[in-house]
Amino acid sequence: MYLCDSGGQYLDGTTDVTRTMHFGTPSEYEKECFTRVLKGHIALSTAIFPTLIKGQMLDTLARTSLWAAGLDYLHGTGHGVGSYLNVHEGPMGISQRLMPDDPGLRENMILTDEPGFYEDGKFGCRIENVVLVKKAETKYNFNNVTYLTFEPLSLVPIDIKLVEPSLLTKNEITWLNAYHKKCLSVIGKVLKEQGRVSVLEWLTHMTKPIAE
Repeated sequence: MYLCDSGGQYLDGTTDVTRTMHFGTPSEYEKECFTRVLKGHIALSTAIFPTLIKGQMLDTLARTSLWAAGLDYLHGTGHGVGSYLNVHEGPMGISQRLMPDDPGLRENMILTDEPGFYEDGKFGCRIENVVLVKKAETKYNFNNVTYLTFEPLSLVPIDIKLVEPSLLTKNEITWLNAYHKKCLSVIGKVLKEQGRVSVLEWLTHMTKPIAE
């Protein structure tokens, strides 16, 4: 199992992405841990919440599946992403830790969604996307409050070899398949334009849908 946390600073923004790959045959325990991390990642990514809510109030969403199995991680779940400044940039964030200067989440903020799990001397896994805070469409609008959600900006396939489908709900599988479809559509188009056939073949393989 290999965890790669990478990123760069470009003229149009800063990236911070983590993926975990397995180059052998993952154990059932490794698959369970990874899938529970994935469930937390999806729970946070699909959350709908009122504007100005503190990130601390969303942190539990990313940990609930791990907690249900007696697992956890010791770092924050998300941080603001700076451009040409610090990759980890406040004052907003998503963490169990109290952040007194957190102004609350607002539309167009950019943060990360990165739950994980690590066992000393054995393995570690994390799934990290950069996400955009955007307006959510809700059936009602109580007290004229704007509700928000997250949109993934990172388009990197998640290793389905490490996923145990039986632990996922139908909605979680739908999210994963839709995310991979977008990865293939957006990144695949660029790879075709660049003539990078072998990379496109890899991307196509890595984004195959799993059965619902």
